[in-house]
Amino acid sequence: MPVTDIDVRELARAQPWRRHLTHRGEQLHLGQYAAISTGQGPVATDGIWERMELADFDPTVRSMIGQPFKLRAEDGPGKAGYVPDLMLIGDDGNVTIVDSSPTAGELCPSERVLDWAEKVIRARGWTYEWWEGANDAQHYTNVKALSGFCRPMHQVQQALIEPILALCADTERPIAAVEEILAGERMPKPMVRAVIQHLLWWGDLTTDLCRPITTGTRVRTDAAARRPAPGQWDVGTRLILGYDRGTVVRREGDQLVVDVDPSPFGHGERSFSRQDLAETATALPAAYQRPLFPTQPFTVPR
Repeated sequence: MPVTDIDVRELARAQPWRRHLTHRGEQLHLGQYAAISTGQGPVATDGIWERMELADFDPTVRSMIGQPFKLRAEDGPGKAGYVPDLMLIGDDGNVTIVDSSPTAGELCPSERVLDWAEKVIRARGWTYEWWEGANDAQHYTNVKALSGFCRPMHQVQQALIEPILALCADTERPIAAVEEILAGERMPKPMVRAVIQHLLWWGDLTTDLCRPITTGTRVRTDAAARRPAPGQWDVGTRLILGYDRGTVVRREGDQLVVDVDPSPFGHGERSFSRQDLAETATALPAAYQRPLFPTQPFTVPR
């Protein structure tokens, strides 16, 4: 279809245009990145992997799809086609197309093709980004280290989340001090530290990520950053449901109806009792509580 007629909501459900690259008779199978914040598994080339890690850490990114579509021109430099490396959809509905070196588009197409694609993308009202690496090496190193703790914690460690947030509420405390207070015979310091790193990745705790993280790093949380407890879940609350992400759209007595975000795993509304939902779902932190798409229709230049 014409690029001006593309609906971003449809793009959010897009499957990868391709899962492997072919060059001179050789086939390269693309990797797959497991995005915990969006619940997706976009295909990825080596050149775009770091950008995906940073996008997964960014609470404004609501959807990421690798090799999302093929853009072709009726004539000119784009006639053979161009496939971008990565598409990011933000919580404001803005689309960012990312290419990387050395795997941009069709295995390093000519500069004329890339220039043409950038003009078309920007004319559509989207953002075009050429990825050459992280600007702040220390920030990326911290994000990469914390990403090892982004998955849900064990139930024993889950019980530490509220005490840690209460200790760091509106005040800065060194990680070592938090460990000293909460650690005991049945809860060694490394387990407490893992929960702190989990909360840092999700944004429940904040610190200066442009400096190395040590036991002396001071962390804190604000009341506005706290994720809602199950008893506070109401219309508009964003939840994690296994591989999916969804938003509570209405209440029907004791039932909560959740609208699941578009993803390769499915989409649509599902109904749960509050008790069942509390056992199977987890609320996203405050920074991720904005819906996948704004309620108002998109208004972009054509």
